[in-house]
Amino acid sequence: MASSTSRFEVFAGKNGKFYFRLKVQSGEIILASQGYALRSSARRAIQSVRDHASDAACYAAKKNKAGKSFFNLVARNSKVIGTSQSYASPAGMKKGIAAVKKAAAKAPIA
Repeated sequence: MASSTSRFEVFAGKNGKFYFRLKVQSGEIILASQGYALRSSARRAIQSVRDHASDAACYAAKKNKAGKSFFNLVARNSKVIGTSQSYASPAGMKKGIAAVKKAAAKAPIA
C-alpha cells in the first residue's frame, strides 16, 4: 500500500485552519490531522508523525458510532497527532497502521 510516492499534503480548510493528510500512491488518505491556526504548526505536526509512527505504543485502536474500526496516532504526551480513515474490520485497520509506519518516515511534504 505505502510506497516511495506517499506524501504529506498541507492545506487550508474552508474554516481558515491548516491541516495535513498522509496519502499513499493510490491517492488514498491514510492519516489526517486536526486543524491548526498556522501552516507552520501543521508542518511541525508532520514531524511529530514521523517521530512517533514507528512506535506501536503510539497507536490507539478505536471504533466509531457505526462500529467501524479506526486508529489515532498519539504522541507520548497523549495528544492525538492524526486519525485514520474508517475500516470495515480490525484487520483492515492493522493494515492501515502498517501503511502509516511504512510511509511516514520518508514521505515528502507536497
